[in-house]
Amino acid sequence: MDALYLFVIAAVIASFGISIVLRSSMEKLVLEPETFGQIQSRFFIYVAVIEALPIILIVFGFMTLMDSTVNLFIPITIVAVSVLVNFILNLIKKNELVSGAPALQEKLMTFFLIGNVLMTAIPIVAIVATFVR
Repeated sequence: MDALYLFVIAAVIASFGISIVLRSSMEKLVLEPETFGQIQSRFFIYVAVIEALPIILIVFGFMTLMDSTVNLFIPITIVAVSVLVNFILNLIKKNELVSGAPALQEKLMTFFLIGNVLMTAIPIVAIVATFVR
């Protein structure tokens, strides 16, 4: 498999996995706002577990990067669309939850911002790696 597609797979796994955990954590926060610390701790643990496979794929991708012959347009487009779709889904979920629980707006925004930064970390590495070759 070409190295650029290893980066794409890593980015898609990371962005969708973290996005799903983020939306789930925000829902749990609305249901049990008094357990914010516990929900946040679990969120970071889930993110670490989800990012294990993408990090391994990124390492393998860098190991075989010089042999890559794929056009850059398709991998970069897939990564960008993946991140954009997940960002929109996260934004919709946050707005839906804030309208239902306005008192939790600050905590939901915190989760939203932290989650989206974590969600885009591996895709940014993937995009930068495509330009390294």
